[in-house]
Amino acid sequence: MKNDVTAILKDIQHTIASFSEGQISFDEALRKYTLYKERADEIKSQPQYENYLLNFIATHNAENFALFSAIVAYHAKDNQITIALYHGPDGFVQPLYSICKNTFFSSPPRFALDYVVHHNVIQNFSLHSSLVFHSEDLSIAFVAITSSSFFSKETFLNYAAHLKVFTSPFDIASIISLDVPNNTLKYIHQVCSKILAKGPCSLYGIYITSPFGTLNHLGLHALNEVSALIKNTLIENFGQYSFALSMNKYLCVKTKTHADIKSLTFNYRDISIPSKIYHKIIEQESEIIPTITEILHFH
Repeated sequence: MKNDVTAILKDIQHTIASFSEGQISFDEALRKYTLYKERADEIKSQPQYENYLLNFIATHNAENFALFSAIVAYHAKDNQITIALYHGPDGFVQPLYSICKNTFFSSPPRFALDYVVHHNVIQNFSLHSSLVFHSEDLSIAFVAITSSSFFSKETFLNYAAHLKVFTSPFDIASIISLDVPNNTLKYIHQVCSKILAKGPCSLYGIYITSPFGTLNHLGLHALNEVSALIKNTLIENFGQYSFALSMNKYLCVKTKTHADIKSLTFNYRDISIPSKIYHKIIEQESEIIPTITEILHFH
């Protein structure tokens, strides 16, 4: 969306310059303006995905000629498959459930998927998968379905690597699923409740003030490295209960309330990435949700 809007703005600037210099008539400039307005209205009417992971897999579909991308989890304890998040036609959901048995996660394959598009019409798709998280209790795979010869396996694996970095803070045995943000916040609530049974705890909201705009030109690999740097730094300062809510917003739970960390600066290749920190000590369970809400809106 951002690139589309930027392109329209550049076209408008070019049209204004052309009209000012007498290269096009008033009627031609008005016609172009009408077209720009129609394009802008069309962009605004398209669904916007505020959930970071949903936006992530929707972007993969758009950039890598995929029809359907999903994050699929296997819970070993109850032998249950969960398609935690997906973007694409709903018709792919049930076939994917049928494919993703527990053996799928032990060695995720790449194979052809026959899918009935219309009555008595079979279309052949390829299914690509990459395991991004594995533990004794939980396995998570990134899955994509395509019918295009332009689909890039390398691009798919780059997205999987990015997803692996993002999910790495959830390396706790009792993780529920990747229905972000609801289940993540539910897990944070459980962590706080458990700590509060023994005494007060500190909740920190960390907002990365200028995270990735200056790093976009370095590519996806650099963004992965920055994400890992932020996560590791937070774990060093706050402990294992450090959660990524988005690429620039994090929440940390610390048992020691006497420490008050005022600020953190992350350094990547001599690039300084500043942050803002929100800190609140909570003593009662009734304070958990209001404090998390304040952190979500902190910037």
